[in-house]
Amino acid sequence: MDGGALSSSIEITSKLPTNQRAALEQLLFFNVNQHRVRVGIQQSIETYGVPEIYEQDGGLRVRVGDIDGVQTLFAISDMGRPVGVAVFVRSAHERFAVLHLGVEPRLSATPEVNTRVLLKLMHEIRSAARRTRGVDRIELVYKDRHAVRLHG
Repeated sequence: MDGGALSSSIEITSKLPTNQRAALEQLLFFNVNQHRVRVGIQQSIETYGVPEIYEQDGGLRVRVGDIDGVQTLFAISDMGRPVGVAVFVRSAHERFAVLHLGVEPRLSATPEVNTRVLLKLMHEIRSAARRTRGVDRIELVYKDRHAVRLHG
């Protein structure tokens, strides 16, 4: 498959149909790339709780522990299949914390598509942060708590 065709048709949405539960479980819980960020995942779970998929308003959502206000973004292919997921929450008043980030393992074979999915998800989180009064940074829990400052 030509990576260009796939990457151009990736859409970001906060709604995922319930028939995509198995694909979402695969992304969140059984991702073969998780060994790369295992320490970060453990830190996130210890700090915030375990992610859990649930249904709301006819779609799938992700909650983490008993934290309020958790938001989820899905990167979906033109076939409607989730190829990436980002779970984040406004943690301190001035920051969004990205609790979980996953990309479809098969995209790892085409690193430019993998990167593009991650960049699209992060771009969308950054846009949401900019629209949220008072938020000036995004913290990636996996990356030893590095905060990404929002400029402009």
